[in-house]
Amino acid sequence: MPSLMELVDRVNKGELIDPDLLDVYQESSNSAEKFLAHHAHAMLDLRRAQQHMLQSLEAIDYSDQKVLNQFVSVSGFLGLTDTRCAPVVKFGASAIARRENALGLEAIQNGISYDLQHGGAYTADRETCQFVATQFERASQFIGFQPTERADWNNKQTKIAYLVSGIADDDSTSKSVLSLAKYHDAKRFKLQVFSTEAFVRHEKQLFAQGSYVVGSSKRGKETIDALNRLKAPAWLTPVDGDIVSSARELANQLIKEHIDVVIFDTTQADPIAALLANWDVARVKVNLCRKTPLYSAGMHCVTYVDQNRFDADKSYWQTRNIETSFVLEGIDTDEVLAPAPLRSAYGIPEAAVVLATAGNDLDSTLSEEFVETLISVLRSHPHVIYLAVGEGDFAWQKRKFESAGVAKRVGWTGKRKDLPGFLRIADVYLAEYPHAGATGVLQAMSMEKPVVAMRAGESPAQAQAAAFVGSEGAIGTRDSHAYVERVSKLVREPLYRSRLGKLMRDRVNQHFSFAQTARHIEQLIDQLIQQKSETSSTEIGTSQYQPERLADVA
Repeated sequence: MPSLMELVDRVNKGELIDPDLLDVYQESSNSAEKFLAHHAHAMLDLRRAQQHMLQSLEAIDYSDQKVLNQFVSVSGFLGLTDTRCAPVVKFGASAIARRENALGLEAIQNGISYDLQHGGAYTADRETCQFVATQFERASQFIGFQPTERADWNNKQTKIAYLVSGIADDDSTSKSVLSLAKYHDAKRFKLQVFSTEAFVRHEKQLFAQGSYVVGSSKRGKETIDALNRLKAPAWLTPVDGDIVSSARELANQLIKEHIDVVIFDTTQADPIAALLANWDVARVKVNLCRKTPLYSAGMHCVTYVDQNRFDADKSYWQTRNIETSFVLEGIDTDEVLAPAPLRSAYGIPEAAVVLATAGNDLDSTLSEEFVETLISVLRSHPHVIYLAVGEGDFAWQKRKFESAGVAKRVGWTGKRKDLPGFLRIADVYLAEYPHAGATGVLQAMSMEKPVVAMRAGESPAQAQAAAFVGSEGAIGTRDSHAYVERVSKLVREPLYRSRLGKLMRDRVNQHFSFAQTARHIEQLIDQLIQQKSETSSTEIGTSQYQPERLADVA
């Protein structure tokens, strides 16, 4: 018979065991055994209850909101976050089928938002994302928006609507909007920013969201003021009705402004944007994809800012006759930064040499090979500190540093909204390998920091960082020893650090500034408008034109 601790361990791992095995321990005179046995039995009962709730929802096509809420609560208590999204989305689909469009859209928003925030499997799967897109398309048809005018203007300037879910002063998307407002060709293009305000609480809220944000007028006041100064005004969608009425008002405003091109910088968690993607509100619609695309057939083009996602998805879009392109999102080298961080505030000695790596997926890109390299550097240089800037589950990496005896010189800062300015605390930036994130490398280069990167293979994720920094900072082959030697040289030689840092800044200005990004976006818009003019009788999303790649790593 298994011991109590073995049974508890199996329950904690999510296994279903025979509850009768716990009976003898539930009657134990030992209070600790009694506690553990009853708690394990309770968890088993909750998991069975969750399964019964799920089966009851399936029996009625996910149409009962009360049982759904119970299922979500139990799933959250059990920590089964990956089981949460699908039933909520299916409830939304059921509501839309009953023509309860606002309820269904808000339910889907709830499920998708939660899954994206927690890195769930649902939004990482293309098939389930297509199912979500189908629900948005059905809702857009049921709502039946009819534009007051035909969206085919003859403007002297091409009018661009940059559509976001919200504006916040410390948000990376808002920084991109500001950069585009600053660097676009104002003689040829007129830029306006539109916020769906999808994550702000609406007065008529039918399905509660996991969290709400403050309206853009408050949390994005400085950004909105800056946009006004740059003559790229922001229009915030009213929230005094339900989500459907908000979508209608935004659609009518785009028609009123005679918008030529809408750039959707949003995800499937924004149902207002998803509705507009299916409505005839502009001559051309472009989905700027950061994580996952909208999967809307109403798009002219899906433009990726990540080379790997672009390479993985382009064949999918080709089979659907929807254009794809890759645009490298450059760095605004003229961005006004907050005061540089003080090392003393983080317990870092002034004499220390600080190495840093930043990224959105550090828990996956801080590979075992790279961690071993860091350990070698830290052991060789007792005055070196390493900072990992980003979110994620770093349990095994931390254990690795602890077992090597260097954990006290490794800092985990979490996600920083003040990048790239925060990287001024570092002396050297280390690009992880074999896969490295692009954004952190470019941000460090813009801060005049020397960067060490390795060309670990031929795929973009393995080669892109090395291409950014050039031969002076890159290791040309997958050679950990050479990487350690390059880092050690930078640790030992301040003058070399300074020279290489200036070279990095020059490379950003020359090849990777947001001015180049703005030119690429303008070129893409020109090509899509020309294509639309040449095929004016063709439905949106059925063109055969294949634009060339607009941005390659220099």
